[in-house]
Amino acid sequence: MRVGILLSVREKATRLPGKVLKPLGDGNVTQFLLRRLKESRRADAIIVATSTDPRDQVLCDIAAAEGVACFRGSLDDKLVRYRDACRMFDLDFAVVVDGDDPFVSIDHIDRLIAHAEAAPIDFVTFDGLPLGATGFGLAASALERVCKDRPESNTEVWGSLFLGDPAFACGRITETDDRYHRPWLRMTLDYEEDYRLFRAVVDGLSAQGLAPTFSNIMVFLADHPEIAQINQGVQQAYETHLRSSEISAEIGADARIGA
Repeated sequence: MRVGILLSVREKATRLPGKVLKPLGDGNVTQFLLRRLKESRRADAIIVATSTDPRDQVLCDIAAAEGVACFRGSLDDKLVRYRDACRMFDLDFAVVVDGDDPFVSIDHIDRLIAHAEAAPIDFVTFDGLPLGATGFGLAASALERVCKDRPESNTEVWGSLFLGDPAFACGRITETDDRYHRPWLRMTLDYEEDYRLFRAVVDGLSAQGLAPTFSNIMVFLADHPEIAQINQGVQQAYETHLRSSEISAEIGADARIGA
């Protein structure tokens, strides 16, 4: 089985313009995330999945500089974009990672891949992790089916197309390790407060000579609860945005993905 990580990212943010190009660590947010994704031990390929919008050329330039592939597909239909990326790179399974999630857990991505390698599955993700810490595993065959059968092409939020359809084999892995089971933490980049948290964590780890692994990030936030609180005030605004996108309560906040 050939497996890829699709970094779903676009340069179109309105709540925090230019967020995926903001400085973080030794580069920008997208570079920081790509360098972390390259630590995966199970993925056969890492692909920046963006759109044909001319503004997204900068993301392909970053991908080339970081030595990873870039796919430019549908402007608005993310599922078609992912399907076509799987076709181009001959993937059987993909883990979609949101470009807003620079602290995504690489170990948990590898666990999603291991889960898919152990038994056939169409859709799989984690429950119990902080918002922004998990990717979403998708079988290429499931992407082919959903792109053919779904009633409309609005894929701003797409989790319900799998979780709400019994024809798809879906799995949700519950993280029970107390070091990581902290669903109240917010580690996604939508607001200035989120960016302040990311900068504080990365700079703090760097000052200690520590790499920004998920384990180190979680220990740092546990040791510095005042930093973990930096962006807690924006969560209500974020949930209001999710409700406006008509996310099913069954799916929850982590059903959002893509840029």
